[in-house]
Amino acid sequence: MGFAGQLLNIFSGDFGVDLFFVLSGFLITSILLNERKKSEHEPTRNKKKIFKGFFLRRMIRIFPIYYLTIIIFSIFSTYGRDNFGYYFFYLGNVLPYRTNQPNPLSHTWSLSVEEQFYLVWPWFILLVKEKYLKYVFVVSLLLGIVSKYVVLFVLHHRFACLTINCLDAFAIGGLYAYMKLIKNETAIFEKYLNTILIISLFFGVRLSHYLGHPIAVVYSHLLDSLISIKLIIFVLKNKNVPVQKYILENKVLNYIGKISYGLYLYHFVMKNLLDDSLKYIVGKIPAFTFLYTNPYALFFTDVLIIIGIASLSYYAIEEPILRLKKKVGYS
Repeated sequence: MGFAGQLLNIFSGDFGVDLFFVLSGFLITSILLNERKKSEHEPTRNKKKIFKGFFLRRMIRIFPIYYLTIIIFSIFSTYGRDNFGYYFFYLGNVLPYRTNQPNPLSHTWSLSVEEQFYLVWPWFILLVKEKYLKYVFVVSLLLGIVSKYVVLFVLHHRFACLTINCLDAFAIGGLYAYMKLIKNETAIFEKYLNTILIISLFFGVRLSHYLGHPIAVVYSHLLDSLISIKLIIFVLKNKNVPVQKYILENKVLNYIGKISYGLYLYHFVMKNLLDDSLKYIVGKIPAFTFLYTNPYALFFTDVLIIIGIASLSYYAIEEPILRLKKKVGYS
């Protein structure tokens, strides 16, 4: 995928997932490294307590509306009931990998990857000796790249959706956190990143001639991750007033960010239901038939309704439960 294609890919779901994993790798590793440093000076903060606090806080944020979604879906869907075990145990990424087919809850694969990442990553960050931590990131980066290639082009699966296939994105975010908090060498990281990114974009242009080739497909995800960490660094370091005012402090964008978890969970499940409901409710009113016959009108109507549902979910369910996080510490 070339430079122009990569720019277009920024607006696709694939890029969003890669950005999410890189950001998660950075944030989760930052939290764990900070707690690790505190534990070295505070005897009461042992590693097991840190992991327990970490995972309980993730549960409070993620579990409630996730389980609400899969339970409601399973009540109304035979498919949901037949495969409930996969989703209950956060194996929503294993199912499309095993069947090699998409499904009505395919979008939850990334959440399953995230949960599996939460179960494994803290032990490496908390228990591996500091001088060896850099190898955790390097090995994870290589495992992600190689396993993605193997899954897609050796085993001929349609979906590289196992946790190991996403380790390169997590590792790039984690490596930046490590360089920032442990090595205090962000300038060196950013310098090399700029060079690597320029070289990567150059080769990305060349690989665009082989769109669909195994190397090009795997490479595009790596390039997504490099662009993602560059965007994260830009946001962290940028003090430009227009950028702060109109993007980072934009009330509409911040609100969408606040309810984004609900948007992510509900949009795929709700779309068909909303489309059928609109057709049933307004189908007998000629003046409103455009709401479901015009694809643009249908799209924007669906978006507004799903935003409303996600907003209700946030204020009625998520926000009250999130207050419990204040009672759950790392020690």
